[in-house]
Amino acid sequence: MKKRPDKRILTRILAVVVCVGVIGGLTAFLATRGSLLTEPSAAESDADAAAASPESEEEPELIEPVGSVIRHVPAEFRELSRVTTCQGIVCPDTTEYTYESTRLFGNYGALPGDPVHPGDMLFCGAEDSVEDKIEAIEEENAELLTDFTNYAADAAVDISKAKKTEFEAAQAYQDLCASAPEEDSPWYAGWARGAMPVEKAAKQAKGAREKLEQALKERQEQFDLTYAYNEKRIERLREEDIAAGVTTPTEGVVVASADHLPGDRITEGSTILAVGQPEELEILCEYVSKSVVNKAEDLYCLIEGKRYEVQYEVMEPEEYRRRKQKDGEVYTTFHLIDPAGEVSLGQYAVIVIVEERIPNALCVPREAVSRDDRGSYVYLHDDGESIYTPVQTGSYDAAFVEILSGLQEGDPVICDIPYTAGSKTLTVSRGEISDPYTTDGFLYYPSAKWLTNPAKTGTCYLKELLVSRYEQVEEGQTLARIEIISDDIEIARLGRKIQRQQERLSDLSKKRAETYQKDELEAIDRSVRDRNRTIESLTKQLDKLTRYSGIVEITAPESGIVTDLTERKSGELIDYRERIVRLSPDDSGFLVVEDKGSRLSYGQKAAVTVRVNNMKEQTIEGTIVTVSPWALSRELRTGFSLIRIPQEELAAIAEVTGSTVGDNGYWTRSRFRVEVMTGHMGDVLLVPKNAVYTAGTGNTYVMVRDPDGLVHLRHFVAGGSDLTNYWVAYGDLTEGLEICSE
Repeated sequence: MKKRPDKRILTRILAVVVCVGVIGGLTAFLATRGSLLTEPSAAESDADAAAASPESEEEPELIEPVGSVIRHVPAEFRELSRVTTCQGIVCPDTTEYTYESTRLFGNYGALPGDPVHPGDMLFCGAEDSVEDKIEAIEEENAELLTDFTNYAADAAVDISKAKKTEFEAAQAYQDLCASAPEEDSPWYAGWARGAMPVEKAAKQAKGAREKLEQALKERQEQFDLTYAYNEKRIERLREEDIAAGVTTPTEGVVVASADHLPGDRITEGSTILAVGQPEELEILCEYVSKSVVNKAEDLYCLIEGKRYEVQYEVMEPEEYRRRKQKDGEVYTTFHLIDPAGEVSLGQYAVIVIVEERIPNALCVPREAVSRDDRGSYVYLHDDGESIYTPVQTGSYDAAFVEILSGLQEGDPVICDIPYTAGSKTLTVSRGEISDPYTTDGFLYYPSAKWLTNPAKTGTCYLKELLVSRYEQVEEGQTLARIEIISDDIEIARLGRKIQRQQERLSDLSKKRAETYQKDELEAIDRSVRDRNRTIESLTKQLDKLTRYSGIVEITAPESGIVTDLTERKSGELIDYRERIVRLSPDDSGFLVVEDKGSRLSYGQKAAVTVRVNNMKEQTIEGTIVTVSPWALSRELRTGFSLIRIPQEELAAIAEVTGSTVGDNGYWTRSRFRVEVMTGHMGDVLLVPKNAVYTAGTGNTYVMVRDPDGLVHLRHFVAGGSDLTNYWVAYGDLTEGLEICSE
């Protein structure tokens, strides 16, 4: 059907120009060229909005194209596709470990980068807290033992007296009974009346003795139960101290750890450390929903330009909500299928999701399609006239819409083309691309142990500190001296107590030699056992008082580096177990760097540059030994990554680079320059940026001129870019292809 414009419109048409049609596959970006990105005009925005939903219910006013130039493009067949890419990184399958109950943190048994085997200790609880509890229970038992021993000694005296009274009363009654008259004697009644008080006294004496013995028996049973219970508590505490360390059930490597110091209180369920399985490779990327994957026509990943198959790890809505609430950001896991073992940890990967692909669709630019109350339509150009033509639309991308009916290949469709082809050409080439990440690094020692004042008794003073922060020390080296003034009065008091107990033991030994009654022998044996317990307990207390006196040296239990010191000055009082020197083992040092944008992950190589003593710069190769935060829960997402470099070089650097402690006691101000090659993709097609049009998000195009001089848009999906080029993740571009450029 033809509609001719009225005379008013015709007078405004000055010329009809047959324009070169530019056709391609544009998805979501604004039509713009190369690096000269511009904001869309209002008209372009309206056109994009209208074309985004060809079957929209909006009914714009029917108008015919006007202007000084009528431009048109031919309808042509092309691949119409919607492709999404997600940037990811190759990580190991990771398991996180935590305490099962709230307790004090002790130390790490393994650090990031360390291999672990089944049964290896990952981290343990603080030993001091257990020892304090055990000491408290031992002191409680000592008090129980002293109290009971004293009670039993007094009870033994009372029972002995009661037995004597009972014997005398029983003897008096027996003597009275021996002189008793016959029952039928007239004197029997009088005798019986006189014998009653004597019999009663004998019974009362016996009852008093039995009551005392029963009280001693009950007290003995109560003491035995309480003492045995406390000993069981001590046994359990020692078992818990051993069990407080969390072990790994599998082979693996430590890939992350929280920043805890010895003595920190760790609440139940807090994540402390993560172990990865290097043989189980995964790709972690931004969240991709199950519905998108289920509808996708194709799904794979690109690593170093090569395609690898992946399996999507399904996350149910409940699990997504739980992780979202717990961790904030939720990431998707794809299991990598790499039978040849070509992929390494830390490699950059791009997930390609082909949501829809129509290989041979008749298409026109989306800007050419309008809609009225009768449906979608275009204007065809016919010998200087515009012909209103209804069409039925199908799928679409950011630039083109599929025509299911109403047009044929080559039909000239009127469209105000927003892009023009330049007169120059550039070439698609094959190569590699990367995004170097450069930052500052600092020395860091996550594993450390505080050496404390060991004297629980006496008055303690800090005599002198013999080391400084970040000083290298050797095993056995004296780090500090403490002066301890013993409590002589308490020492003498305990000595007298021990002497009295030994004297009572001697008395019991003599008494036992003179006694043959079974009950008395058992009582003596119990008393001997209790006295020996008391002597043992008092001796332990005395040993603690006399163990430390005078000048006591704190020495290094192993070679390492001093990472922190007490703020006490010489001559100041210090408490029992007060922290004096913190020592980190030689092999526990790392460089720590800030990981902006979560670009660093386990396995990546790092070039570390340091200037030693203002001399020539020295470059050392290191390895990232902490996994990407995408693979971790929120508690282990510290925002920093650790780099391990050869320990002998680290030790040398630590010794010669002057440094001071930071706020958290771990950091030094010795700065290292660190460069990591992130986002590396090799053997891919590279497209110069200044020959690329982009539109929306993730849609890129080049213009290709055919032998007849016509220019066509070709769609490709960029996997990433650097300052000069895009690299092709999806599309029909080929190496050596010439593309238009201004």
